[in-house]
Formats: sequence, structure tokens, C-alpha cells
Amino acid sequence: QAEDLLPRLAVVSRPRTTTMIQFDEHGFRRRVEEALVTLQKVLHSTRRPTFALDVPHSYEDKYLLAEFVTNCGLAAQCTCLEALGVGTQQLSTLVEWSASETVTLRLAGRQRCTFLREEEREVESTSKVVKESTIFGKSEQKVVTRVNEWFWKIDVEWELVAYAGTMGGPRQLRLQGRSGSAQLKTTTSATPEPAGQVEFIPTEVPITWLLQQVKLPGGLVGAAHVLSFKIDRDAEGCRTPRRNPQVEAALHAARELCAWSKRVCQFMNQRIFSKAERCAKVQAHTGRGFLALIASTHQPSELFVPVLPLFEARPAEEEADAAGGDGDGGDGDGTLVSVTAAAAEAASTPVLRIGDINAMLAEQRRALEAKWATLADACPPADDGSLLSPVELKLSIAVKHLDDCCSQLSQGVDYIEAMLKKQLLDAVGRLVTPADFQRYMDFHGQRLFKPEYAPKPFCFAVRRPDHYPEGTLTIEHLSPDRSRGAIHTSGAIHTICRRVAEPVAPMSFALDAATRVSFTGERFVHAYLAHQFGDPPSPPPSPPPPNWRSPPAPCTSSGASVLMLGARARQFSSFMLLLGRMGPAGTFEQKHALI
Repeated sequence: QAEDLLPRLAVVSRPRTTTMIQFDEHGFRRRVEEALVTLQKVLHSTRRPTFALDVPHSYEDKYLLAEFVTNCGLAAQCTCLEALGVGTQQLSTLVEWSASETVTLRLAGRQRCTFLREEEREVESTSKVVKESTIFGKSEQKVVTRVNEWFWKIDVEWELVAYAGTMGGPRQLRLQGRSGSAQLKTTTSATPEPAGQVEFIPTEVPITWLLQQVKLPGGLVGAAHVLSFKIDRDAEGCRTPRRNPQVEAALHAARELCAWSKRVCQFMNQRIFSKAERCAKVQAHTGRGFLALIASTHQPSELFVPVLPLFEARPAEEEADAAGGDGDGGDGDGTLVSVTAAAAEAASTPVLRIGDINAMLAEQRRALEAKWATLADACPPADDGSLLSPVELKLSIAVKHLDDCCSQLSQGVDYIEAMLKKQLLDAVGRLVTPADFQRYMDFHGQRLFKPEYAPKPFCFAVRRPDHYPEGTLTIEHLSPDRSRGAIHTSGAIHTICRRVAEPVAPMSFALDAATRVSFTGERFVHAYLAHQFGDPPSPPPSPPPPNWRSPPAPCTSSGASVLMLGARARQFSSFMLLLGRMGPAGTFEQKHALI
């Protein structure tokens, strides 16, 4: 709605922080459309949620949508933590720790390589040697090669723990872990892995902020954990539904979890899966299905991610009936956490309801449990001592799904910001650049100031008294030409100028240590007010050559003002230009000079 968006035009141009990945609208819409197919099976058949941009709404609804997306993202992350071994009791303990100390997840492990035996076997050649004799006739011979093989035992042990404060303290909780072994066969006597016990470099991530968002309603022991993320609209740093301290904190925590998930996947691939692939031919449970499970951990996940920036248009008579949604409005059907009703206050908003959030979380949990059942049927049991089991595959898939949930949270709030920008562009009619704003201020400056004080273009003739000009001196704006990938001048800057006429006290500058030159003439003092947006400034373009037409490096349209000093001499004329600063006692300290 244009009347809500126009007053916030200056706010949208504030600086923004860098997210995990650049917002990809095409890829994001594709993922949401795929998730909508699953969501239609979860909700009532008459429900039609869709993209927020396609539903009329107010500016306040964007804040509610940002809270909805963030609550869904945090709840999805907690579901992933449940897959990592954080149950209801463990979550209560971690939440209690997070009130006073930093809580960290830590994955560590170690391995040992032990020599088992050496075997010698004979390998027959696939070719035959046929000999013919006039006395004995034909005879066939095969070449047999003796091959030595060395067998090694690889023992790998890992564990995932959560601790408060520093590692090794009294507050430490083991979430899961396992040890397994496998035999590795080589054709040389060199050890395939470092001999002896080797400690892996642990990977850690703080989860304090996420745990601080989880609460027990009413302080009742045994009640369901709830999330109630809220954006403080009145906070000083609140700019838009995307740029505010609360969402920034959520994205910062998500970035750390996202990076940790990638490190854990790399840990499992290098320390366990790669060894399992090499040992698969030696272990008893070999086969293509065993190796296919490992390969599935590297493929894109098809699990349902319940982080969707959706709105739903409802007739007025249906708003009261739809207040709770299709799911459970309370504990969320057995999920580790649920979302309270504070996340969607007004029944008249197009935001999905609390029951819908809990229904999506239940669908996410159902999809994960179906995946775990598939792993249990296809993998050897976890207690048989093998290197690979459903536990390792479950950990790898869970952290990969955690990565997807964190990325979807970042993309979801970026979608809200992109939607706000698109609506602003539709309301204004074009993309407003600093050059447009500068022209706007130049125009109104002529009406605001008296004629003798109004800003004037910085363009002056260089001349001697009673002579024609020798040339001109200007300071000009440089503006980008995106279509040509170059820059061009957009006119002289406007400055408030004070002219000091003769007679004036002479000034001097030094040619060398023993020679000074005195000069008089008109003097001007200029004040320039540069108008720009708050985006991070880009580096200025390279200095143009004297016969400048189009410098090679284009400048941006939303950073700091890029200015060019233009000194032009007439034909058969010349003048000297000094650049520097005012010195004491009527001196001029030049830094640059040109003729």
C-alpha cells in the first residue's frame, strides 16, 4: 500500500548487513512452490496460502510475517537439534544453562590405525599360452602371479556434546556418539592412515541465543517448550521488518549454525564415509545399497523445510474460524517446541495461524522419522561395531537439513525485504538514486535561499583583469551509465559560495626552499552539502587521462559521491592550478600543481 510505504522511502535505503548467501529470488520461489505441494496435503483442502507479494496487506503485516518466518525457522532448528540427540529433558537443561553461561555444541573424535596381518595369494592370468609340439601335440599354460596384501584395522570414535562455559567443566551433556572399526586392504606395507591414535580437530558452535528464545510457559515443569520471537518496533535500530536488532541476531545465530553444519558434513565425509567406501569390499555387509546410502548424503535434501513466507487471503466471515489454523494450537503434536499465540496476534491479518506453524513442524518431524526408518532398514545395526551405521548417516542428514533450515530462514526474511523494495519502486515509479536526490535538492535550494545565498554551480572562469578567460575550473558529479558499463558527468556540483573581492591581503606559496611567489586576486570560499544514501561506499574510479572520454571503472549509484575536478584551458591559452591547503600567516601549502 503506497500510503504506508512512501513515508519510509528514506528508511529502506539504510545499510544492510551481509547474509549467508545472496538472495536468489528464482531459486527461492522454486523451493517454496515445491514446499507448497506438501503443505496442501497438511492443511484443509479449502486453504490456499500463497506468496506474500500476491496478497493485499499492510506494512504492519510485514512485521508479523517476519516474526512468523523467524519463529518457523527457530522451531525447525530445534527439530534438527532433536535429531542430534537433544530430547525434552536435555533441552530443559540446556535452556537453564543458557540463562547464565554460553552453551556450545562440540563434535570431536579420534582414530587409530593398527596393522593386522599380511597375506599372500596367487592370481591367475586371464590369458593362456598355447604350445604345439610334433611329438606331444598342443599344450596350454597359465601365468600365476603371487600378490602380497596387507590388512589394517581402522578404529574411529566420535561424540557430540553440549557444554556450558568451558570444555571440561561440570556442565557437560553427551548427546550422542559411537565407535566403530573396519578393515582396510592395501598392496604396500605403508600405513594407509597415520599410525597410532590421532585426535581430530573438534568443531564447535554456540547455541546460546537459540536456547534463550525457548521458554516454559508459566514456568511449569514438564510443560511443552515454546517459542515466541518478537520484533521490537520501537527499538532505535529497527528500520524495516528485515533490518532490526532481533532479526539480525537470529540471522547471526543461523549463519553460525549454517557454517557449523558444513564443517560437520565435511568431518563425516573425510573421517567416516570416505573410509567406509574404501572398506566396503572387505566388510560383510557389502553391496551397492550400502554405498548408495553414503552417496545420498551428498545429494540435495528433499525433506520438508517449514520456513515459508506465506500469506492467505480470507473473507471476513472466515477470519474468526481460521484464527487457530488447521494444526494444534498448543503443544504442536509431539514436536520438541511449539509456537505461542503471541506470534500472530490479530485475527484479521493474512499471516498463517499458530496451528498452521505447529502442523508444518509436525510434517517436518514426520518426514525426518520416515527418513530414519529408511536408514534403519538399509544399514547394519549400530551395535555391530561396523564403521558406518544409521547413527552416522542420521547425524549427517540432520546437520544438512539444519543447513537448509538456516539458509531458508535467511532467504525468507530477504524475500520480505525484496517485496518491500518492489512495492516501493511500484509506488515511486522508478529507482531513486543519489543523483536524482541531488537534483531534487538543487531545485528546491533555489526556492529556499535568497538569490544572493542560493547554491550555484561550481564553474568559474580563470582570467586576468580586463582580459578574456584563459580557461574554466569545475567540480562535477560522476554518474554511472549501467547500459554502457561506463561513467559520465552529470553536471557541476552546487555550492554555497562567498566571494571576497579585491583588495585582499597577498598570499604566497613556495617554489623551493629559497623562493616564494606572492599572489592576489579574487577569493572564494565554498560550502558543499553532499546528499547520498547510506549504502557502503564503493571505491572511486581510476583517475581519467587528460583526454578523458569514458574511464574504465564504473562507479556505483548508491555509495559516496564521486567528484571530478575539471580544469580546461582555451586554445593558445594556459594557466597554473595549485591544489593544497591554507597555511599559517597567509601561506598556501600546495600538494599538487599542473599547467
